[in-house]
Amino acid sequence: MSAVDKEVNYSVVFMGEIITGFEKHQVMSNLVNITRLKIDEIENKFFKGSSGRVVIKKTNDLEKARKYHGKFSRAGMAVGIQMDFEEIDE
Repeated sequence: MSAVDKEVNYSVVFMGEIITGFEKHQVMSNLVNITRLKIDEIENKFFKGSSGRVVIKKTNDLEKARKYHGKFSRAGMAVGIQMDFEEIDE
């Protein structure tokens, strides 16, 4: 008989919205600074999708997820941390 454990992964997710008080050009400029992507790459990755929901970072470290959440929130993006569970057979 095998035991089943669950590994927790955290996804930092952009919800497709810009935080009130920020403007899109300002957010895009902030993202250039924190991601090192070009402005057109940022436009395509974060603002062109139909769903508006973009996974920014996946990690199994909650503290790392919180750091990314803070960094992208300060840039003006509405982000959340989503928990994903994966079953691990031992």
